[in-house]
Order: sequence, then structure tokens, then C-alpha cells
Amino acid sequence: MEETNVTNQVEDKETIVKITPEQATVPVANTELENYIKLDTEELIDTVKSLVDTAPIQSIKAQIDEAKKIFYDRSNTTYKDALEKFKATQVEVEGEEPENFEFIYPNTDAFKAVMDTYKKRRNAFYSEQEKEMSKNLKIKLDLIEELKGLVNAEEKIKVTFEHFKDIQIRWKAVGQVPKSDLNNLWQTYHHHVEKFFDFLRINNDLRDIEFKRNLELKNALCDKADIVAQEDNLDAAFTVLQELHDAWKEIGPVGRNDRETVWERFQAATKIVHKKRNDFYEKRKESFQDNFNAKILICDQIKAIDYAELTHHNKWQKQSEIINNLREDWKKIGPISREQNEESWSLFIDLTKDFNSKKNDFYRALKSGQKENLAIKLALVEKAEALADSNDWAETANALKKLQSDWKKSGMAPKKEADALWIRLRTACNSFFENLKKQNEEKDKEFKGNLELKQSFLKEVESFKNSGDTIADVQTIKGFINSWKEMGRVPGKNVKAIEGTFRTLIDGYFDQLDMDKAEKRDIQFKTRIEAIVAEGEGNKLKDELFKMQQTSKKCKEELTLLENNISFFKNAKDDNPLLKEVRKNIERQKEKFEEIKSRMTYLKSL
Repeated sequence: MEETNVTNQVEDKETIVKITPEQATVPVANTELENYIKLDTEELIDTVKSLVDTAPIQSIKAQIDEAKKIFYDRSNTTYKDALEKFKATQVEVEGEEPENFEFIYPNTDAFKAVMDTYKKRRNAFYSEQEKEMSKNLKIKLDLIEELKGLVNAEEKIKVTFEHFKDIQIRWKAVGQVPKSDLNNLWQTYHHHVEKFFDFLRINNDLRDIEFKRNLELKNALCDKADIVAQEDNLDAAFTVLQELHDAWKEIGPVGRNDRETVWERFQAATKIVHKKRNDFYEKRKESFQDNFNAKILICDQIKAIDYAELTHHNKWQKQSEIINNLREDWKKIGPISREQNEESWSLFIDLTKDFNSKKNDFYRALKSGQKENLAIKLALVEKAEALADSNDWAETANALKKLQSDWKKSGMAPKKEADALWIRLRTACNSFFENLKKQNEEKDKEFKGNLELKQSFLKEVESFKNSGDTIADVQTIKGFINSWKEMGRVPGKNVKAIEGTFRTLIDGYFDQLDMDKAEKRDIQFKTRIEAIVAEGEGNKLKDELFKMQQTSKKCKEELTLLENNISFFKNAKDDNPLLKEVRKNIERQKEKFEEIKSRMTYLKSL
């Protein structure tokens, strides 16, 4: 009877169940978060400050995160708008570095002060909580030692059981302990609880009542775990599941026959939640990798900059714009892991710092050399002004074109002085080329009669028919060429058309003749060159001579190679086919070389 009375004193309130079914399935609505976006910036700061000052610091993380998101979204938007307005007002000045843009969003200091207060109070809270958990761990370890002592207690079972109940009550009243000690602590406690029940050897009815009550409580937790396993909000589900596990650890043992079954049911629901959560994080890890690769690709683009190519102000400005676009692309890339962020962001910052450093070095060097460049530009202008009234038309035209080219290569100079010099250079060049234009117009009037003669002569040339007598036909065609030259130049605008027509006719007639190929090529070459001379294209003649010089060099190299190759046939007979072929090639190459030399001599004589 004494043991039965002890059993009746085990009350339901001994088992603390922290989670209700409603808490396990329904997310808590937070209207405050929804209203934050409606507040202006000052109201938002005041609201968050009040929250930090009055609310439990561990319960307001969601509100703080939402406030930070709203504040910095507004700050970034305002910054971009201000930057666009700033760019629109800037006037690019050659040789001067762009003015730095500075902007501070209003109330930034006030908002940061509130955030600093929040961090200090949050850190103080968790620091105090750590101390409290260490203190709680010591209390529970002492209770386990007290529980172990019950085994050797020399007192009535009822008194010992009351002592046991008191230990249970005090155990449950103690707060949280460090997570690292939680499992070991719980296993040790329940090990000694079971040893206590075995030691008491109380009647089966008392033990069965205790086991039955514990089984009911654990089945209730299993029901809640099954509901949590269906929850789509993984963070909420995991949080509730942790609380269910904490509640499970507070419930005593069940009968041996039920232990495995009820635990397996609870574990099945737990595994579902853990699998969903692990799958989610694995999938997110894949997106992290894609985002990380995208950020590294941006860094690679900055690494690939060829600084040797950035030799001009405009090129640096264009590259700076590319860097700014890459920075905007960086911001649009999704989240990555903390480790990946540290690696990629550190690389990005180092690369952009290196770019800015090289850019600053360029402009410092540019500024230091501007005086020298200005002196070069002044010398070019003075030369151009000295040539402005020259009557040596062809030579002066080429000289002025070269001066303009040298101007482009002379580098940057102070804008105001450089612009004034450019006006002088342009005026000098325009003056000369206007005179040249008038001179050409006067000449064209003189050449108009020649044009009429050549147009009439073309009809005679067009009427030529091959007589079959090659020697006579060659003389006739040569006569056409000599007569054409004697008629003189035609107006510049007509040169290309009429000379092209004549050359096409002459080339066609030579193609019809059965004559020495070398002689034919020589006549056709000279006819083409004379057409170029008629057009007044001095640069084209220089190009022809350069091509001939390159061809001559290549021909000589091939001839040397062939003459070296023939040494391999020193023991071969004269009728050896390969030897004959090499000798033929050598002769052909020599003839070609002599032909090229003759053409080069002709070109130099013009």
C-alpha cells in the first residue's frame, strides 16, 4: 500500500511539454514587419530604436533584418540617383582626372548608432546566457550525483521516492545547458533514473503506471512530430523539431517492450525533416557554386585587362566604365557561402584596387609630361604655318599630312593651350589645301583639251583589229601607248576612268598576241605604272616599289635555296630527271630575279 500511495503522488505537471500542435503547424504572423516599408526613414529608425530599448533582445532579429534591408535598399537607390545626376553635370576636361563623387545618405549615422546598440545588447545577452548555461550544467551534474546517492539511501521507499520526485522537479526547473554537453548529460541522467527504478524494485503496478504515463506523453510528441514532418517552412519545422526533442529528453523511460517502437516512430518523423532540410541546403549549395563561378568570371575579366594597351585618356575612361558595369553585374549575382564570399570579394577588391592604382599612375605620368607634349605640338604648328603659302604642292601636301599624323601621336597637353594650337594647325592646313584646290582647278582647265583628245583617240584604239602579223601588231599597240603619253594629263576627276579604259584595251590586245611572254609582261607593267603616274598617286608608286623589293628578297632566298639543293646531286649523272628539274627551276628563278630588278630600276627612274 505504501508503494501505491507513492505512485499516486506522481503528477502530470512533472513533464514539461513546450510545443502545442498549433505552434507546430501555424507560422506566427508579424504585422509589424509588413508595416515597416510604409514608414519613412526617420520613423523607421525611431521604431527600431524603441524596439531595441524595450523588447527582449533575442526576439527581434527578424525586425532588425527587415529594417536593415529597407534602409540600405533606400540608401542604394538614392546613391544611384545622385550618381547619375552627378555624371550628367560633369564636363570632361582633357588631361584632368574626373572629380570624385562623394555621397552620404541622410540619417546613416543615426541608423548605425541604433545597430551598434543592438549588437552590444545582443552580445551582452548571449554572453550572459553562456554563463547561465555553464551554471545550469554544474547544477544538473550535482543533481545527477544526488540521484546516484539514492541507490545507497537507508530510508523507506516512500521517502526515497519523494526525494527522487524532488530531484526531478529541480532538474526540470533548471534552464538550458551548453549544447556540447546536452546529449551526454541527458544520457547520464536517464541512465541513473533507470538504475534508480531497478534499485527500488517497486511493484510492477507502480512501474507500469509510470511507464504508461511516459508512453502517452511520448506518443503525443510523435503526433506533433508527424505534423511537423509535413511542414513546408523548413526553418520553422526544424526549430519546432528541436523543441520536441528537448521535450522528449525531459520525459522518463517507457516499458522495455515499447521503447524501440516509440523511438523509431519519433525518429522516422525526425529523419523526414532532416532529409528535407539537407536536400534544401544541398540544392542551395549548387546555386552558391554557380554564383561563385559567376563572380570569379568577373574577376577573370578584370585580370585579363591588358594595361599595355591603355595608353590614352579615352581608353582609360572606357575601361573604367567597363569596371563600373562589372561592379553592377557583381551586385546582381545571387548569394554564396561565407567562405566563397570572403575569397571572391577579397580577390575582386584587390583587382579593382590594382586597376585604380595603375589608373592614378597613368594620370600622374600624363600630367607630368603635358608640358613636353605642348612644346612638341607648338613645333608642329610652327612648321605647318611655315608651309601654308608653299607652291611646292606635292611635297608640301605630304609634309602637312605627316604633321597632322604627328599631332595625333604627340600625346595629351593642357586642354586650353592644346585647343588653341589645334586651331592654328587646322587654319594653316586649310589655307594650303584651299590654294592646292584652286591650283588643281586651274590645271584641270588646261587639261580639258587633253581629255577631249584622249576620248577621241580611244575610238581609234577600240577599232584596232589583230592582223595576224605579231611584229606589226606589237608596233601598232606600242604606237598607241606612245601617242597616249604624248597627249598629256587630263583633269583629276577623269584620270581613273579614262586611264582604266585605255589600260584594259591595251592589256586585252596584248593577251591576243603570240609574242614573248617576258616582253608582254614588261609592256603591260609599264602601261599600268604610267597610268598610276597619270593619276598623280605618289604613294601608290612607293607601294609598288616596296612590293617589288619584298618580291626581290623572296626570289633571291628561293634562288639561294635551289643552288644549295643542287649540291645534293654532285654524284648524279647529267641526265638525272631530278637534277634537270632543279636546274630548270634555277634558270626560271634567275630570269624572274632579273625581271624584278629591271622593274625596280624603272620605278626608281620615275
